[in-house]
Amino acid sequence: MALENAFNEIISKRVAGRLLSNQCAYKSLYDSLSEKDQQTLDKAWEKNYPVNLIVQALRSEGHKCSSDTIRVHRNGTCRCTKE
Repeated sequence: MALENAFNEIISKRVAGRLLSNQCAYKSLYDSLSEKDQQTLDKAWEKNYPVNLIVQALRSEGHKCSSDTIRVHRNGTCRCTKE
C-alpha cells in the first residue's frame, strides 16, 4: 500500500501543478531569462531562426530545453495558448 500512496501523492501534485500553471516549458524558460536575453531570443523568433539553432544557443548558455518545447510553442499548440 505504501507504493500506491506514493504514486497517488506524486500524481496529485503533478495534476495540481498543471492546473495552476498556464505556461508551457518555453514560457517558463523565457521568463527566467534576463531582459537582454529575452530581446535576443525575440529577435531570433522574428528572423525565424531554425528550432535547432535556438535550442543549441540556449543549451550553450546552460538552459535546459528541447526542440519539441520550442516547436510546440512556435506552432501555438502549447499549454500557454490554451486559456
